[in-house]
Amino acid sequence: MEIHELTEAEREQMLEQAFSKMKIERKHLSKEELEKEIIDYLGKKQACSLATCGKDGVPRISVVDYVNDGLTIYVFSEGGNKFKNLKENNKVAIGIGTSAQTFRSVRGMNLWGIVEVFTEDTPEFAHGMKLFSHIIKDMEKEMGTPIEIPKGMLRMIRVTPTKIIYCHNNKGIANAHWETR
Repeated sequence: MEIHELTEAEREQMLEQAFSKMKIERKHLSKEELEKEIIDYLGKKQACSLATCGKDGVPRISVVDYVNDGLTIYVFSEGGNKFKNLKENNKVAIGIGTSAQTFRSVRGMNLWGIVEVFTEDTPEFAHGMKLFSHIIKDMEKEMGTPIEIPKGMLRMIRVTPTKIIYCHNNKGIANAHWETR
């Protein structure tokens, strides 16, 4: 069987038909409105998958906790092969989504961006840790003791987005593109 690759025009036509049948008004947001919508979604802290790829071309995916500062994503980590990949290739993809049991419930985003990695001796690391402070406090409360992390063990990953595709079908937003420019 020959596979037909869906064009953007065909995708849009299918989405328009689906929204029409479900009596959901399709929305086409301005860049500013889309940014507000994405930032709101990022604040809900859904499951986040970070995809990296080194020189060898072998992709690696890590499910990570994140915080955001606007559209910028921060991840802190003690290590792993993702850092080897990031040294070789600073381009990443991120998927964040909620369960899609029905068309109406689909909400999520794909993000492509450029990574910078920071160590404990940088202001950027301190900024990221400030953003993570509520998560760390919750972990310490749960454990009943302060978390002690050996010096030099943690790194902060900052992902600056270059492109985002977002959907929130229940609100009539689907295949909404945000790009730097």
